[in-house]
Amino acid sequence: MSLTLQQVKALVDGEGYRYFEDPRRPALLLGFEGQFGHYQMLILLADEGRFLQFRSMNYLYCPAAHPSLGEVLKALGDVNYRNRLIKLGWDPGDGELVAYADLWVQDGAVTEGQFKIMMITYLIALDHAYGRLRRALDTGKDPGDIPPEPAPAPGGPGKEEDLSRV
Repeated sequence: MSLTLQQVKALVDGEGYRYFEDPRRPALLLGFEGQFGHYQMLILLADEGRFLQFRSMNYLYCPAAHPSLGEVLKALGDVNYRNRLIKLGWDPGDGELVAYADLWVQDGAVTEGQFKIMMITYLIALDHAYGRLRRALDTGKDPGDIPPEPAPAPGGPGKEEDLSRV
């Protein structure tokens, strides 16, 4: 049993997120706002529904000739070492930094609980890493782990726009 795009849409709908469906491939585009930035992510299905991936879009860029590249890559490596789900990558060709989380569905199913914790964990780690990587990129110095601020009081923007509430 593999995962269908209709099933993924039902899981996303169940969490109350808004999205756009890519008409060319089995993918959904979502937008979020967090403590450190605004994010776009794709939820992609591949290998005939046996593989599910969360992937950032336009996350950060650090070209190979950038003076802060060494500190950015050190921070990226540390984030990767400390996180179990989210992984960050750097493309030396264009300098793109990307955050992704993969799930091999194979012949199983994805439960609502699994999807929810994967989504929440991915979004929080995405935002948290962004603050650190952005500072390393801008200053040339890795600030280390940046503690998150407390979540705002209820009554703010909905969860599709406010990552700090998830």
